[in-house]
Amino acid sequence: MTMPATVINEDNAATSTVHGIFKVVLYGSSESSDMAGWTVTLKLNADAYGSDNTRESNTPCKSVDGDPFTDDESVVSTGTNSFTFTCDGHLAATSVVVATTSYKDLAEIVVAGHVWSKYPCPAGKSSPTGTFSLVGVSESCQECAKGSYQDLAGQKFCRPSKYVLQTATDKEFSTYSDASSFSYTMAPSGTIHDVVVYNINFDDYSSTATSSSGTESAATGSCASTLAGYQDANCVKKIENAQVKLTADSVENPYNIEGTNDGTSRRDQTYTVKLSSELAGVTSVAFSQSFILAELLVYSAPTSTLTDKYNDETGATEPKTCGASGFANAQFTACEMCPVGQEKKDESGNIQCGDCAAGKYRAADFDGGCRDCEAGSISEATSGSCNKCEIGKKENGQRTDCTACEAGKVAKTEGSTECTACSAEGPLYYANSGNTACETCDEGKVPNADQSGCKECPAGQYRDSEVTDCTDCPSPKYSTSAASPTCSVCEEGKKPNDDRTDCVECPVGHYRTTAETVCTQCKDDREYAAAGSPSCTQCQVGHVPNSDKSGCDPCPVGMYRGADDMKCLVCPAGENTEGKTGQEQCVKCPQGKETKTINGEEGLECVDCAVGFFSAVEGTATCVECVSPKVALTTGQSECVLCEPGMGWTSSSTCEICPAGKRSKDGLCVDCTFNEITKLEKQTECTRCEKHYHSIEGQSSCLKCDDPEPEKTMKDSTNELQWQKCVADLGPACEKQTVDGVYGTFVDIPFMRAGNEEVRECQFDPDPKPMATFKCEIVDEKTDSAKLVAHYDCIKTPNTGEIEKLATEPQGEITPEKTEEIANSLKDLTSTAGASSGIGDVEAAADVIGVIADAPNDVSEAATENLVSAVNSLAGGNLETEDMAKKEEISKKMVNNLKKIAQKTAVTNKLVKSANIAIMKVKPDTSEGAENKGYSFVLPDPKDLNKLDQSGGGGGSETQQPSIAIQSSSAAGMSVVLLTGDAFFPSEKTGKLPAGEPDSVTTELFADLEDDLGLDNGTETVKYVNSVVLEIDIGEQEPGFVLNLYIKPNFQVGDTSKNLKRIDDKRVQIRYQCAWYNDEKFEWVADGCDTIYDSNQPTGGVVCSCTHNTSFAVLMAAEEIDPGYIEVQSMLSRILLAGSIVGLIATIGLILPASAIVTTRSAKVNICFSIALLIASLLFFIQDFLIKDDNSGIIKLKSTGCIVYTMLQHYMWLVVFMWTIIEGFLMYLSLVQVFGSHISHYMIKFNALAYGVPIVFPLAGYFAFTRKVTVAGVEVVDHQYMAETMCFLKPGTINFYALFFGPLVLSIMVNLVFFFLVLKVIRSSKNSNLSDKEQLLRQLKAAVGVMVLLGTGWVIGVFMNVPAPGMQVSLQYVFIIVNASQGMFVFLFYVVLNDAVKNFWLEKFGLKTAAPKSGTGASTATNVYANASASGANKDAEHTYSSAAEFPAKRDDNANL
Repeated sequence: MTMPATVINEDNAATSTVHGIFKVVLYGSSESSDMAGWTVTLKLNADAYGSDNTRESNTPCKSVDGDPFTDDESVVSTGTNSFTFTCDGHLAATSVVVATTSYKDLAEIVVAGHVWSKYPCPAGKSSPTGTFSLVGVSESCQECAKGSYQDLAGQKFCRPSKYVLQTATDKEFSTYSDASSFSYTMAPSGTIHDVVVYNINFDDYSSTATSSSGTESAATGSCASTLAGYQDANCVKKIENAQVKLTADSVENPYNIEGTNDGTSRRDQTYTVKLSSELAGVTSVAFSQSFILAELLVYSAPTSTLTDKYNDETGATEPKTCGASGFANAQFTACEMCPVGQEKKDESGNIQCGDCAAGKYRAADFDGGCRDCEAGSISEATSGSCNKCEIGKKENGQRTDCTACEAGKVAKTEGSTECTACSAEGPLYYANSGNTACETCDEGKVPNADQSGCKECPAGQYRDSEVTDCTDCPSPKYSTSAASPTCSVCEEGKKPNDDRTDCVECPVGHYRTTAETVCTQCKDDREYAAAGSPSCTQCQVGHVPNSDKSGCDPCPVGMYRGADDMKCLVCPAGENTEGKTGQEQCVKCPQGKETKTINGEEGLECVDCAVGFFSAVEGTATCVECVSPKVALTTGQSECVLCEPGMGWTSSSTCEICPAGKRSKDGLCVDCTFNEITKLEKQTECTRCEKHYHSIEGQSSCLKCDDPEPEKTMKDSTNELQWQKCVADLGPACEKQTVDGVYGTFVDIPFMRAGNEEVRECQFDPDPKPMATFKCEIVDEKTDSAKLVAHYDCIKTPNTGEIEKLATEPQGEITPEKTEEIANSLKDLTSTAGASSGIGDVEAAADVIGVIADAPNDVSEAATENLVSAVNSLAGGNLETEDMAKKEEISKKMVNNLKKIAQKTAVTNKLVKSANIAIMKVKPDTSEGAENKGYSFVLPDPKDLNKLDQSGGGGGSETQQPSIAIQSSSAAGMSVVLLTGDAFFPSEKTGKLPAGEPDSVTTELFADLEDDLGLDNGTETVKYVNSVVLEIDIGEQEPGFVLNLYIKPNFQVGDTSKNLKRIDDKRVQIRYQCAWYNDEKFEWVADGCDTIYDSNQPTGGVVCSCTHNTSFAVLMAAEEIDPGYIEVQSMLSRILLAGSIVGLIATIGLILPASAIVTTRSAKVNICFSIALLIASLLFFIQDFLIKDDNSGIIKLKSTGCIVYTMLQHYMWLVVFMWTIIEGFLMYLSLVQVFGSHISHYMIKFNALAYGVPIVFPLAGYFAFTRKVTVAGVEVVDHQYMAETMCFLKPGTINFYALFFGPLVLSIMVNLVFFFLVLKVIRSSKNSNLSDKEQLLRQLKAAVGVMVLLGTGWVIGVFMNVPAPGMQVSLQYVFIIVNASQGMFVFLFYVVLNDAVKNFWLEKFGLKTAAPKSGTGASTATNVYANASASGANKDAEHTYSSAAEFPAKRDDNANL
């Protein structure tokens, strides 16, 4: 139960006395004095007073034990019979309110205090008197200003904040002290501001005092009995007129104690001494009188200039203290901070800013003292911050320095206080150079002892990622250098040394492979191993191991060891080792040698056969003696030979000289036969007796046929051959003889006279047998001599039957092996026959090749080579036969079967070649641009295809241009057969090309062809195959197929200086012609092939552009050029042309000075026409001097100069044609149209037309018809624009007709129109003064003149292509006369028959009087250029007429038209 609050007023309610309360004691009742557990709240009510001297209402007090307590806060009593509160600051209160939570009897409430007449100023305020009063004169207390304070009540001043209570330890004395005997000693470090003295305070001390000097001896006494007794004079001695004595610098300074005790209150006994000025250095405080001293307060400040005391608010009751690093400003109103790195120091009260020690810091914005750097950071003295230790270092513990980590330790982060040992991370870790991180040692290294680095594993050891320590290299490995991450494996044949630092070779006889770790000894007797061998090597054949098996020794001479032999063996008889050791096998002794045992050795050697002996076969053990008629005159012969020519056999080793009357034949000396002699010894041939002489056998001289009829007189007395010779000498006849030929031996062909023949059956042909005819033919009519000539219809030779068996014997399927066997046999049979091969052998071989070609399998390379070799032998044989049909059939079969072989051979893109034939199969090429690649070949010798070399597609080798090139518009594959001649391409229209140098061959060709050129009799010119024959098969051809071939002819015909000849007033030239072989007609034809070659490049080749594939060749033939050419015509042309040139020069020279004439339109046009005709005529005329058809002139044919000359001639003649058209047009205007014929600026227009239009034609002609033809990279220029033998357009070509002949015909047609129109005017022109005959002659003269001037004579050239030779010649003469003399006609009509021109020059030289210049006199009538009706200044200005009658042609007096 809560006890109601009790309000206690100490004084009567009627009084206004204010109580100064400083203590309240509550006592419990006597019955229940135990107050333990009471909860009491005490409040002092000061509502009756203002705020000047009171706190807020209901200001709480506190319990005696010092526990604070606020409004409504209760305090639990711990006492037994009382509960005491003390109040802060002597408060004035009107009532005391006590509240308790538990009901207890309250016996007594003691309120200690006194009544103030004046209220003391509370702490924090002051007034002049230290008090203020609520009655009477009012004095107010003023709050202390900023920078000052007052902690005591009732004070007259506020103390600067720097002055603080200096005597706190002596503030309360433990005993009563006699002030006069008291002396307070101070340290002389400061200045004193004021001193406050308290007299004895009975409130604080309970004592019994009997005298003024008595001491407190008991808790009770006479002074403590009643309140009134407290104020008894016996208990308190008042202080009066006393002084405080302050001693400073040994000088005593007395100061009067202010204030008196009025006795009203114990607390009034306070005395203050405020010094008038600061006194520094005070060492002691004493008093001038004795009194009981209760308290002594001395307020002083240090002598330093700084203090940390301040007050930033008014009314302060105590000074504030700046922070740890703060000090007060001069006014003590605020704090200031010490500089960065410093803090406030208080040494005996002296405030100053001192440096932060090393390891500490104070930041600028920190109001506190120096702080320790955090662990891991350091600072120097006066630091405002700390720095973390860098990685690799640690803090020293005092935070003053960073020290490097010990070896093997690291500080990985900044601010480390400890270093970590790298060993903790693993056995391979070490501290790097900066101790910043633990790193692992590279392979081949391990950490050193203190783990401060790595040490290298020594040579012979290694460390890789799998191990943590240096380890010895295991065999067969080693390491040559320290710090090896791995061990290297000793190469084969080596092992590590003991230290494993290098490899040493396995000892001799030992080896080591990669699969073995140690060197192993060789076991095979044939094997050896040199030091350092990776394996035991078997001695190469011909060798055996030496004694220690460190190497091999060669088998001795004459001995060998094969791959399967275990030791060296003696060579078989007839074989040796050619004097060499170490042979795998013995080789047969060459021909001419035999074998014998080497002296002192086991082996055999070859020695020469002795004289008279030979060994024909390799590997002969013993030589064989020669048999007559052959000898071996020297040692080492492989065959017995016939004695040298002129000598004969006597023994196997000797020969004798054949005497006179004998000759050597087949190694023997034999008698000369009938009618032959040798006058000298050692002769190889007998000489036939001269005409009308004869002889018997073995004679050295001849006998005369002395009878005019030897057949009658000598027949019985001499050998038949003798009289037959004598008869033959008298007239052409052939003696009896035996003929050896390809088709057999025909014996005893009887004697016969010229024109007779002997017919024999062919020996090897089947029935019905063809015949061989032997004719006695006259071979030289001048000497009347004859010769027996064989004509064979035979087909088969002695060898044909054997070849035929190869085609008929094979049974069953022909396998590749069988093919090779047949091909090899065919090669053997044909090679033995050689030049004795005949056409029957070709047929039989063609059948054999056909069998192989028809077999299902491909033909191997070996079989192909053998077949090519066989055909090569056949091509070199004698294939002549009278049966041309049979030969053509056989040749066709052979060529077709060769094509099949080329198609079926297994060899592709590679030549299979021999001397006379080569074949190649080309695979299809589907790559881009394949059709433009082609194939080219170099052939240094056209007679030997063995030298043929494929040079690829384009340009040939660097040193030699291709001889043959093939390019098809199709990318398909092809087969190519090349042959050196036309042996398999028979034709009756081709001849055999003579042999020899080019110049001699050319001469012989012209001589042989002169009678057979067919120039007059219509026969066809003989042609010659002049190149390798190419048989090409491309298979199926696409539309537009073109096959381009580049072929270099065998015989270079040279330039025109050598291949051009005049025969019977005609020019004949040897030319190339591309042709293909028609195997139906069996002849070479040119249809379907274009021939392109540059005649200006004599050593160049020929391009044949054909539209099919078959057999191709370049033919050579003599052809007539410029058909109809006659030398006399050329001479006539030059003479007339020279005259024309002179006439044109004269015309121009005589008209130009005549100013009255030259200004007319007609004269101007005529002069321009004459100049153009003069230039064209000069170019044509001097061509014969600059350009020669044999290319010996200054300008070479087909050269750049020749091109320019051709284009210039072409251009100028077209310009002439244009001027003729202009002439015709002008005549038309003048004679036909007459009126309105004026043309402005006519000469500019005429010249532009005449010289401008023609320029297009030569440019178009040259660039359109001169082209480069490329075949597989080989270029040939095709000059279609220029002629072969002159620098003019090529006759008969498209460009000639289109660019020259066409414009000519066009100009002729235009001029013919003008001609007939003008002719009509001429015909209608009449003169009454002339007879009809004179009139007709005059008109005829005018017509001819117009025709010449208009160039209509060129129309004759159009009809010169009429085939009839007689008509051609006639027209040629007319053409030459009319056109070559055109310049003379110009002179005739423009000058000679022109009276105006004649009169001008007659007057010029004074031979004639000038005609009158006015009117229409005779001079006008006789000037063909004048306008008859014109007069004055315009008389000769224009050729314009106002009426037809004015035109001169229509006037009777005009005779000069």
